[in-house]
Amino acid sequence: MKKFLFVCAILFIANLGCKKNNIGGGGLCACSPITEPELKLVIKSSTGADLLNDKIAGAYSKDEIKVFQKSADGTETPVNFSIRPPFSYGEEKFNFSSLFVGLNFLRNSKDTKILLKLGDSKPYELSFALNEGMYDINKLLIDDKEAESDNGAVSKYLRIFYLTE
Repeated sequence: MKKFLFVCAILFIANLGCKKNNIGGGGLCACSPITEPELKLVIKSSTGADLLNDKIAGAYSKDEIKVFQKSADGTETPVNFSIRPPFSYGEEKFNFSSLFVGLNFLRNSKDTKILLKLGDSKPYELSFALNEGMYDINKLLIDDKEAESDNGAVSKYLRIFYLTE
């Protein structure tokens, strides 16, 4: 009986320690890992070729890609990004490489736009609509046109957008 009461006391204390961050009890738990909005963007050709895969002719290398913010005075601030290879979740495979950009800096900004320059082409303007909690992108606009979102099996886990060149 003492062991049962001890276990109940531990569970009660653990429950008290895990309070919600915001008033009303919604949102993340105080002991939850920190998350930030992330852009996962596949760049493909009109024929469907992966333009981030270095094994494909005409693909962009990381050195040919520039992601940045531009201030009102014209100053360009680089934004960190990475290129992630194709991946899988168990049996579900995603066969494209993707451009990954952490967007935590947008959570406190009124300007939700960044620019993406591929090679020598004109930069694309990317603007975002973040969800209510500011943890995920609901909609991506590329040059004021809504970007296609992945609806495949992987969409259960990640929100991935497409840019077709």
